[in-house]
Amino acid sequence: MIIMFFAKKLTAEEAQQLGVDTWEPWVGEPNKGTWHVEEQEVFYVTDGEVFITVNGEKYHITKDWIVSLAKDLVCEWDCPEFLKKNYKMNHEINLK
Repeated sequence: MIIMFFAKKLTAEEAQQLGVDTWEPWVGEPNKGTWHVEEQEVFYVTDGEVFITVNGEKYHITKDWIVSLAKDLVCEWDCPEFLKKNYKMNHEINLK
């Protein structure tokens, strides 16, 4: 079974083990809308916040959270201020 959406707050040790500081940085301006994920993406929030709604369930993602978005996922994206993240495309994460 493919997990379309996964989100979890990481400890500093977990983040270091995943090497999130080596991923591509990205800074987003405030925006809101529907997002169709074209490629599987994993991202780690370094600052700011975003609300992601998947299948009617709203997630509040903030600093130190990791999110995995499957290819072809459609979700609502609401970034009220700004978002700084490090991301990696087509990357699987293994967290328990």
